[in-house]
Amino acid sequence: MNTRHFFPPDSLCNSGNAVSFSSNLPTGEHGMTVGARHTPARAPPTSFLVRMAMRISRARWFSFLRRVFHYQNGSRSDLGSNPFNSSAWMLMEFTALVVQVSTTTFTLAISKKEKPVWPMRIWIVGYDIGCVLSLLLLYGRYRHLHLTQGEGFSLSDMEQQRNSEESRITHLMNRCRTSLELFFAIWFVMGNVWVFDSRFGSFQRAPKLHVLCISLLAWNAVCYSFPFLLFLLLCCCVPMISSLVGYNMNMGSTHRGASDDQISQLPSWRYKEVDTELDLGNDTDCNPDLESEDPECCICLAKYKGKEELRQLPCSHVFHLKCVDQWLQIISCCPLCKQQLQR
Repeated sequence: MNTRHFFPPDSLCNSGNAVSFSSNLPTGEHGMTVGARHTPARAPPTSFLVRMAMRISRARWFSFLRRVFHYQNGSRSDLGSNPFNSSAWMLMEFTALVVQVSTTTFTLAISKKEKPVWPMRIWIVGYDIGCVLSLLLLYGRYRHLHLTQGEGFSLSDMEQQRNSEESRITHLMNRCRTSLELFFAIWFVMGNVWVFDSRFGSFQRAPKLHVLCISLLAWNAVCYSFPFLLFLLLCCCVPMISSLVGYNMNMGSTHRGASDDQISQLPSWRYKEVDTELDLGNDTDCNPDLESEDPECCICLAKYKGKEELRQLPCSHVFHLKCVDQWLQIISCCPLCKQQLQR
């Protein structure tokens, strides 16, 4: 079944290894014996790695990176909202620009006696001016977005004029942003030529300016390589980790799992192997349809044994309690009929 893509048998049920599961099955069931034959090829991942992968896939920064990757590489017809216009990203961008402006200004103030060979001071001043212009542009973007979001519905005769003004402002801000990015790209190349020219030893004559230039160039190199690093993370590292751990991180980041309160409210009981009846524990309701079903869990493909805890979903499907609880923590739907839990 497709449900085995998310969990290996050992990561869901603590009832021995996969070989013990297949030993109780008839020899005529080729699908289960074949699946058990390939299981010992690799060691099953621990529950700690699965829980860590679950936390990473549900983290806000991971969801933000997926939004950025989809916005940059998705189809033009389904872009969604721009993730770089969020308040959290603008705050991070504002903090980075303020730190750069403060650092460059302070370094220029304490290094007046230094005399570099190449005009490092001119490069730092130009970079500082570019950061100040970026701050002004960031303030314009923030004010424009929050004014457009905060305004209510206007009159119909004024709506067209307002939309045309907003389009002109947005077009102007995009041109200013493109110009600043082009300036920083050219300035980055010039800084590399001026700083790392091996014919002149400028570090001894201006150590503070030299260290500042190297730090700014390294920061810009990381920023320019961000799309490539994002591609490596989401297209190379995440699929490899998902295949090793047995948990689809991409699926887990888009489909939120059920909460602990939702899972605890579902009915549960202990299975009786001899009488094929349900021994009620703390719950008062019983499932009368379990006798007509195949007495095995479709998640771990193991038959029910005596005194094992079972849990029933709202769609009347029954599974091992540990199996379905770990499943619902990833995706809040039934593994068989895909019916969602009510939130």
